[in-house]
Amino acid sequence: MAALLEIKNLKKSFGGIHAVWDVGFSLEKGEILGLIGPNGSGKSTCVNLISGVYAKDEGEIYFEGKDISRMSISARSHMGIGRTFQTPKPFTGLTVFDSVYTIALQTRSYRQAAEDSLKVLEEMGLVELKEMRSEKLPIEKRKWLDMARILVTNPKVILLDEVMAGLNPIEIEANIEMVKKINQKGITVLFIEHVMKAVTSLCHRIVVLNEGSLLMSGSPEEVMNDPRVIKAYLGGGASDGTA
Repeated sequence: MAALLEIKNLKKSFGGIHAVWDVGFSLEKGEILGLIGPNGSGKSTCVNLISGVYAKDEGEIYFEGKDISRMSISARSHMGIGRTFQTPKPFTGLTVFDSVYTIALQTRSYRQAAEDSLKVLEEMGLVELKEMRSEKLPIEKRKWLDMARILVTNPKVILLDEVMAGLNPIEIEANIEMVKKINQKGITVLFIEHVMKAVTSLCHRIVVLNEGSLLMSGSPEEVMNDPRVIKAYLGGGASDGTA
């Protein structure tokens, strides 16, 4: 597999605190790569640097071989990089359908945008809720709507930032299946998550951050049995199976 996304020597500090320090890893085309670590380890900062929310202090971010570290958020989106947020942000006042349709209209005719929006809502199990106001959706469905809004842009990679947060066990199982379904469409996934059951069920490889730096990477089995990872999580108070 060819590397789709690669970050090298990435650094970002806030007020003298190193949120991300000399981090580097690659994301291979077609895989689901887990990005885990204790709270405050730099996971979301990495996602914000990759998607363009934050500007890097140092380092490089390559997508399909091109350095995108100085590109705008919209330019990265047009290249095929999509991301969700820990807390879904629905378009208040718009229906579920219109929340996806307004994004589809950016690159399509009215008719094609409508067709593609309905197709994505069908894939995400939201088509029967298409007339509901988006802010009325329960948290799980809001997360699916967040994914639908990304999917209608035809992304090559999706950065999923804690899509399991706040869900009950049944909802977590449903979301695991949804992420598998997205990946089976040929979409590469960077999976940032606290729920270890989801990480081990989904990820082909795992990258572990701790205190802003790269701790290790490897297969789920290697990572979960590594003493350094166990120590980092116990030190961060995550002894209950979450990260």
